[in-house]
Amino acid sequence: MNLGTIIVGCALAAVVAVVVRSMMKDKKKGRNLQCGGDCSKCGGHCG
Repeated sequence: MNLGTIIVGCALAAVVAVVVRSMMKDKKKGRNLQCGGDCSKCGGHCG
């Protein structure tokens, strides 16, 4: 494998891990992906 490919792969994996971690933290706080926890902006169907 090429060293550049390995570096890019590791960077991409790190970005994905940060995004997943952020989504999990939001889920624990009761927020969802559709409205961010502000039911006045999404029509009130999340609460």
